[in-house]
Amino acid sequence: MKEFLLYFIISTVLIANVPERVNNNIEKNSYTQDNSSIYVRDQERAYKRIVSLGEKEGLSKEKIDNEVARLEKKYGTDYEIIYKHFYYDVKEVSKKDKKNEEIKKINNEKKIEYKKIMKESKLPENIKVYIDSQAQNKYPNDYFQRVKYTEELIEFYNFIKK
Repeated sequence: MKEFLLYFIISTVLIANVPERVNNNIEKNSYTQDNSSIYVRDQERAYKRIVSLGEKEGLSKEKIDNEVARLEKKYGTDYEIIYKHFYYDVKEVSKKDKKNEEIKKINNEKKIEYKKIMKESKLPENIKVYIDSQAQNKYPNDYFQRVKYTEELIEFYNFIKK
């Protein structure tokens, strides 16, 4: 009798839980459908953010697409992740561009200063040509260093001359 009662109670509890488990499965399925539409929406938003960030930083549509394709190969097609990496890559590129602009500006100023030094120096023409060629060979693109080096060579020549 006790066994029968035990079987009865266990089977009743199990049968009572069936609708709850079915409802849970239905809720899970509808939840994943909602999640998939949310995921697609989030991916579209992330892609739009990527494009707007690229345009804001002055990149062309082709460059944006090339960068996204490169990041897709590296990180997969999750645009949320791609956006994060794209954001940092673009920020690094813009920092480098700003540095390059500053360097070009300084180089142009030093270029003018370099020409002024060469004109104002009271050296014979053959020495000027030699100093200029030495400075160009040693620092072909860096006028900041070239000005320093030229000044050192002029001082050295004046020291030897005395």
